[in-house]
Amino acid sequence: MSGIETPVETPSEVESETTPEIDPIQTIYEGQCESLSGRSTLTYEIGRHPDGTLHLRIVKNSGGGMFCDEWIEARLIDSIVRGATELTSRSFQALQPGRSVNGAGFAMAVLKALGLIRVNGENSRLHEHVPTETFEKVAMARTATEPATAAKTVAKSGRRKAKET
Repeated sequence: MSGIETPVETPSEVESETTPEIDPIQTIYEGQCESLSGRSTLTYEIGRHPDGTLHLRIVKNSGGGMFCDEWIEARLIDSIVRGATELTSRSFQALQPGRSVNGAGFAMAVLKALGLIRVNGENSRLHEHVPTETFEKVAMARTATEPATAAKTVAKSGRRKAKET
């Protein structure tokens, strides 16, 4: 023997390299809205974690601008929005610190489309929280009014629709 040892991988090391990480957040709704500029269409998802918490993420931008596609917890969104009367895209940068600045504006566009925020009546460059609304309320209202989304989730799973004869 030469005295040189070759490291041997344990089964758990091999599994972690070959097994893809499973996202615990399940998409319960997929929707689209215009960006704040109106120059692109954003595709977003609302998801539910096994612990029951709701989350939001941007998954596509027709305009090609960079963004972060990580989930944002509803609790964080509500903490920024609740009672605010002077929201700008900068207000939402805290949701994904250190990530693309586009993500803050895109999240703002989605929250506006969902009805959680609206244009401030005194200054159209600012947005404000819609009183009595929470992320959970607007998200659940959207999923309840558009049940066709469930079909989109099934279609994304890879199952094919049966051929019509």
